Amino acid sequence: MSTTTAPSKIVVNAYGQSLDGVAPHFKLLVDGQEVGSANAADPSSKAYSFTADLAANTAHKIQVVYDNDTATSAYRDLYVQSIEVNGHTLKPTDAIYERYDDAAPAPTQAGQEAMWWDGALTFSTPASYFGGAQTAAPAAPAAPAAPAAGTAQNVITVNAAGNAAAGEGAHFTVLVDGKQIGEGTATGTDAKDYKFTADLAQGKAHAVEVKYDNDAVIDGADRNLYVHSVSVDGKTVAATDAAMSVHRTADGADLGATTDLYWDATLTAKLDASHFAASTGSAGGSTGGSTGGSTGGSTGGSTGGSTGNAGSGDASLSLTVGNVTVSDPGMVKSSSSINGFLHTNGNQIVDESGNNVRLTGVNWFGGEGYNYVPSGLWADSYQHHIDSMKSLGFNVIRLTWADDMFDSTAVTNGIDYSKNPDLKGLTRLEVYDKVIDYAGKNGIKVILDHHRNDGGAGTNEHGLWYTDNNPESKVIADWQMLAKHYAGNDAVIGADLHNEPSVSATWGDGNQATDWAAAAERIGNSIQSVNKDWLLLVEGTEWSSTLAGVKNHPIEFDTPNKLVYSPHAYGQSVGQFSWLSDPNYPNNLPAQYDSMWGYIYKNNIAPILVGEFGGQMNSAAEQTWASTLIKYMNGDWNLDGKSDLAAGQQGMNWTYWAWTPESGDVGGLLQDDYKTVDPTKMNIIKAGLAANSGSSGTVAGSDEAVFTVQLAKAVTTATTIEYATEDGTAKAGSDYTAAHGSLTFQPGETTKTVTVHINGDNNANEGTENFLLHLTHGTANLGTATGFITDHAA
Repeated sequence: MSTTTAPSKIVVNAYGQSLDGVAPHFKLLVDGQEVGSANAADPSSKAYSFTADLAANTAHKIQVVYDNDTATSAYRDLYVQSIEVNGHTLKPTDAIYERYDDAAPAPTQAGQEAMWWDGALTFSTPASYFGGAQTAAPAAPAAPAAPAAGTAQNVITVNAAGNAAAGEGAHFTVLVDGKQIGEGTATGTDAKDYKFTADLAQGKAHAVEVKYDNDAVIDGADRNLYVHSVSVDGKTVAATDAAMSVHRTADGADLGATTDLYWDATLTAKLDASHFAASTGSAGGSTGGSTGGSTGGSTGGSTGGSTGNAGSGDASLSLTVGNVTVSDPGMVKSSSSINGFLHTNGNQIVDESGNNVRLTGVNWFGGEGYNYVPSGLWADSYQHHIDSMKSLGFNVIRLTWADDMFDSTAVTNGIDYSKNPDLKGLTRLEVYDKVIDYAGKNGIKVILDHHRNDGGAGTNEHGLWYTDNNPESKVIADWQMLAKHYAGNDAVIGADLHNEPSVSATWGDGNQATDWAAAAERIGNSIQSVNKDWLLLVEGTEWSSTLAGVKNHPIEFDTPNKLVYSPHAYGQSVGQFSWLSDPNYPNNLPAQYDSMWGYIYKNNIAPILVGEFGGQMNSAAEQTWASTLIKYMNGDWNLDGKSDLAAGQQGMNWTYWAWTPESGDVGGLLQDDYKTVDPTKMNIIKAGLAANSGSSGTVAGSDEAVFTVQLAKAVTTATTIEYATEDGTAKAGSDYTAAHGSLTFQPGETTKTVTVHINGDNNANEGTENFLLHLTHGTANLGTATGFITDHAA
């Protein structure tokens, strides 16, 4: 029998940064032989396809070689997001990056997306990627063959929901190892199981892909697919598990592990061999149901559990794991319903009903000059603008103003009175009254932002909070006027004391002329002398990019529990900040933001409201930046797809810059017609909206079931134990979040915990439900414990 060759398709998903009109050029090599080349001229990711006749059932070395790097005052760079080999996707982190620049101290390093130097990304691809026919003597026709030895039929279940648009649901196909096994259409928001079968090799890892392919926004309806989990023969892996990844079809952008497919995208579940084991019976312990544990060692009931060991080959690895009982946390009031004025408690913002709330909204500029009213009123009515904000799920507006807005000689421009007839003849402040009144009636709160002193665009030119024309005394007088004017109006809930101190502003050095921290206290206390209801937002220095000074000089106001710190964060449209070109980008971003301002929230010092973030979002790199920032603000601080927030906490607050499109460097959420929402930007930021904005006002409560795993005696070498949940009468995705991972015991350690997230519901008569937690080491079953979920209190 001899091995044949077969055509192989290799796709390089890449984009480039050109220089002097020349795009980055790369060659594709297989086993050292060039099979093609391309110029990556597009700043957005593009698929470059190549075909080569390669030996079947043979491993091959694939290289992407970048060969025309150069730099002057700018750079020519290549960015490789992934390669696909006969349907198998590899990330650059799966490769080795060999740099060809002579000065490099470490010419060979781990693979990365950004190829900033001439060099090669080298991928070692296994023989299984290159399946092909093998020659053999012809055989007489025979009956259909039975499944090959070592294979079995597995049931693949996709638990998914969808939003329909124009009467058409979210369509997806399901593939295993690149081969389609079925398709489905999710038409309802209630998740359901879509089941498929496939004959697969057992005891081997397989990749299951769910490809969403008909994303659209039609007449304001946004068609989306939500994949909650993928299971194999009942063994479930949640979409947020580390085994999952999602890549957008348009540009290959890595969206992390997420349930939400807001664009055409592919969710890939890389499932290890333990998911594909031909079954000879039910899983150990599953017959224990809700009345006991599993395998020898169970003591029954919720106090039971399991003991086990790895068998005669590793008799020393024995453990116990106890059962756990938690109460269904039920439903709790959503942060979308914000009652009255707000105060702070640690890092949370709290309303008058005592609910932790999250403010997620948009900046509506214009009042800082030169029109001195919100922008875009020449194109549409203020009511339609606010209606659109409401429909998108925003619950707060950051409204800009300047001291010159109250100068009687300033002229109000930018209003089409045929579209805004009730604004005709009003002063600038009266226009604000109308806007704020309408926002409040629609459940949207307002933060007033002192954006400039003298009327104009952007930040104060000299970077301080006062000018010759508008000294600090005038700033305080204007703030006090506004605080009195809106006193008792709970639509206005906060004051952003001054926008982006920069250039010469300092923090905590005692210099009366430049110390912004001291000035913020003076201004804030002056506001509190006439209005104690408002939150007071304090921005940082260096255009509010950093609040590092808070560590040694925190702000203190006369009225406590009103302080919110408000940094700004921008991506590539605004500047090539050092952290945007870090070799570990975007995984370096959490640590970067931690050091500048995130530590304030994480250390429970005060809430964070990111007052501005935004961008043109034309490049995959900037879209990745924004998506990563959203994840971080949501509470996923290590970007593993899981929230790191404590139960009941809301994530960081934010207002997106900006609503209208005149902002020169980043544009707006509205396109140039001032009515159409930019779908790319909105699809990114809606992942960070406050829960259920504009809906019923309730969300699922949450709790944690914590299992304790206890070794009988300490191991002498580092030992890893795998764990995975399995449905009993409780179902992953609705009653709890499936968990799958590993515990590594170091020498001397004997105790670890496994935490399973419990989801609340309003079903008071479900009785006690249960799920299982399996512990394994290699092929050995070490034990199983049961998690019990009792009915929530009525």
